[in-house]
Amino acid sequence: MNSQQAQRPQKQKLDPTDNQLHVSSKKTAKEFIFIAKIFLKKFNNVELHALGEATKISVRVAENLQRQGLITISKINSFTADIEGRKRVKLVIILQLTQDGKARINQELQA
Repeated sequence: MNSQQAQRPQKQKLDPTDNQLHVSSKKTAKEFIFIAKIFLKKFNNVELHALGEATKISVRVAENLQRQGLITISKINSFTADIEGRKRVKLVIILQLTQDGKARINQELQA
């Protein structure tokens, strides 16, 4: 075993405990699209929660998944939240998995 293999961390499977996916600006929309598919496979509906700049990424994720025909956007809520003394925009997008989307995600995420 060489030193690169020894330093590489073990990959863990993502096993979400609830249907809320908290979107941050630290990852790209493409990464969150993949993560959302994992959430959708376990739960038929998923809530994307985002604050501030991450709202753009969550909109991009929802729009991309809907354009692929995997989900329908059932509800969008936006409001101002007072977090640590600062007013921040919070966006919650509720995604509903379609029947066709369920079959396609199951096929795509076979493991």
